[in-house]
Amino acid sequence: MMACGAGCGVAVAFGAPIGGALFIYEISKPNTFWTFSMLWRVFAATSVSTFMLSILESLSFGHPMSLSDSSTLKLGNLSLGDVNSVLDIPAGILLGVICGLLGALFIWVGINLGMWRKKHIDTPIKKVLEVVLFAFVTASSFYLVVWLRKDNCVDIKEG
Repeated sequence: MMACGAGCGVAVAFGAPIGGALFIYEISKPNTFWTFSMLWRVFAATSVSTFMLSILESLSFGHPMSLSDSSTLKLGNLSLGDVNSVLDIPAGILLGVICGLLGALFIWVGINLGMWRKKHIDTPIKKVLEVVLFAFVTASSFYLVVWLRKDNCVDIKEG
């Protein structure tokens, strides 16, 4: 409980829930009571504490449920002209779900490709050919993306 409270304090002070959880992990690492599940509990507590601070700050500024002038995300100074609302939260959740699914797909492909490579790429010449093929496909993909968007360039006029 004491580690969790210290993690919440660090998270609120810096607006960084992950930073608070990792700080406590580094401090408590030599102890035998630390488990991986405790890291998730501390992260949940630091996230809630940071979010509650942002809600309380928005209430103190007189803009309830507005996330524009609070410390929900400390990625720089937010101007007063930027108006964010609670409706941005579902969009963030949707973006998180999509990115999580893409990350799971990336890991699944990496694991299966690694198993395939162990079975089939076993000689030095095959390893060199794999690298050359990978470099060719990557370079071709980047060139293709630029080529497909070639008509979107706008000339910069000197003013």
